[in-house]
Amino acid sequence: MVLLQSIRQVACLAACMLLASPTFAAPVETSPALSERGSGGKRIILWESSLSVQLNIIPGLLKTAATLGSSSVIKSITNWETKRPQELPKNLPFRPMVRTPQHLSGDHWSSLISVVSSQKNTIVHFYNEPERNDISVGDAVAQWKQKMLPLRQKYGVKLVAPGCASDPNGSNWLQSFMGALSDNEKPDYINLHFYTLPQNPVDQEIQNAVGFFSEKHRTYNIPIIVGEIACTSRDAAQVVKFTKEVSKWFDTQDWIVEYGFFGVSTKVADDFVSPAAQLLDANGAWTDLGKWWIGE
Repeated sequence: MVLLQSIRQVACLAACMLLASPTFAAPVETSPALSERGSGGKRIILWESSLSVQLNIIPGLLKTAATLGSSSVIKSITNWETKRPQELPKNLPFRPMVRTPQHLSGDHWSSLISVVSSQKNTIVHFYNEPERNDISVGDAVAQWKQKMLPLRQKYGVKLVAPGCASDPNGSNWLQSFMGALSDNEKPDYINLHFYTLPQNPVDQEIQNAVGFFSEKHRTYNIPIIVGEIACTSRDAAQVVKFTKEVSKWFDTQDWIVEYGFFGVSTKVADDFVSPAAQLLDANGAWTDLGKWWIGE
């Protein structure tokens, strides 16, 4: 996935500003309707855009993609792009993303308009970790008002705030962005990312994750989409524990509307991401963790 390597190489700061307190109570809030699909699950398939171009050389990907159509736990799909992956089942809602300023024009924008004009209840993501891609808050706010808000007015889409990392730079950038918007300009959802510190015990990182998301919900009182999350430990048992326990907690929070664990790719994205967190193997088949993730 373009840009993801640079995005994660500094993600080791993810837990620096998390709450130390173990008390994480947060208000319960009913989330807006997301799609025509049933509400049995909240999980997002983070389908790497590179997979769409690997179909001819990794035939197993087509079989893998087809299994998603009958999953009772998968809610939606996204690929950090505005064009829907044609290999994925049509009954899964697609969440397009205006990942960079370049996605606000040309073919990227045309693809977005095609999606929002043909798919009911579309949720549109705006910018991916802008604080790490030299996108100023001022420029983002201007484009939000000029390009994104009209989508909500014309097509009735739900808008997602820029997806920021959990380090201080990400939190500060998001706070400035939200502070520059009036009440009727605010997003329908907050998008947050979280990657663990590989040297920390898994139980500590589970508490860090719960604390981080709870604090952000208390701060903004807006439903949250967890755009990216993963355990970076090289210990497979710790990865499994973090993934399953945090997923269970997400499922019990009404204000967490969707969440996506990273690793739906045929190779590890970079040295920061843990091989133990991969949801696909090199042949395009679901790993054991991947099978659990899709409910098999």
